[in-house]
Amino acid sequence: MIKFFRKIRKSLIETDKTAKYIKYALGEIILVVIGILIALQVNNWNETRLEQRKITEYARSLIQDLTNDIEMLEVCQGQAEFSFHKIDSLKSYLKKTPPKELSNTDLFVYTNDMLYRPFKWNRSTLEELKGSGSLRFITNDSLKNKLVRYEAFSKHLDEDFQYDKNKVEYAEQLTSKIIDFNAPYFSELISYVSPDDPINENHFLSQDYPKAKEHDVPMLTYDNIQLKELANYFIIIQDNLETRAFNELPQIMYDAKTLIKMLEEEYQIENTTP
Repeated sequence: MIKFFRKIRKSLIETDKTAKYIKYALGEIILVVIGILIALQVNNWNETRLEQRKITEYARSLIQDLTNDIEMLEVCQGQAEFSFHKIDSLKSYLKKTPPKELSNTDLFVYTNDMLYRPFKWNRSTLEELKGSGSLRFITNDSLKNKLVRYEAFSKHLDEDFQYDKNKVEYAEQLTSKIIDFNAPYFSELISYVSPDDPINENHFLSQDYPKAKEHDVPMLTYDNIQLKELANYFIIIQDNLETRAFNELPQIMYDAKTLIKMLEEEYQIENTTP
C-alpha cells in the first residue's frame, strides 16, 4: 500500500501536475490523521473496557468489605446494648440496696466488662482505590460521596470508642477502690463465656457465680460518697452507650447496607445485601 502511494506521488511529480499532487498530499495527510484517530479511539475503548472491568472488581471487593463491617458492627451494637441495660440493673441494685448490704460479688458482676469491642473496619479496598487514583473511575457522584462520608463516619466512631474506653477505664479505677477483686472464684467469673450468648456474658448465669456468692467477702469500703461517685460515672457511660447502641451504630449499618445496594445496582452485581 505504501509503495502504491509512493508510485502515485512520483508520477505526479514527474509529470509536473502540481495541483493534483497537492490534492493528493492533502488526501494522504487526511488518511493518516483518520488512521491515527481510529487507533486512538480503539485504544480509548480498550482502556475504558479495562477500567470498567477493574472498577467492577473493586465494587465486588467493596461490597465484601462492607458486609464484613456490618457483621462486626452487629457484634459491637449487641455488646453496647447489653452494657446499657446492665447499667440499668446496676442503678436499680444501688438504689434499692443499703450500702452496708451490698454484695462484693454482685457489685463486681454489675460493673465488670462494660466496654464493647474495638471496631475493626475493612478499609483495604477503599484505601487502594484512593491510593491508586482509581476512585475517579466511580462516575456516580452520589455513590462516591456516600463512600467518603461512610469512611468519615467510621473514623468518628473510632474516636468515640477511644472516648468510651477512657471513661470505662476510669470507672474501673473507681471500682478497684470499692470492690475486693481478690475474692474466691472471681478469676473464674472474669474468664466466663456464656455458651448461649458468647457476645454478652451474663456472669450471673455462670456456674461459678453461686460459689463466689457463697464465699462472698466484704467490700473494701461502704462509703456512700464513693458509691454515689461510682453510680454517677456509670450513668455517664450509659449515656454514651445509648448513643452508640441506638443511634450511631444502627445508622452506620444502614449506610453500609445502602452502599451495598448502590454498588450492586451501579455495576450490575448479583444481590448480596445482608
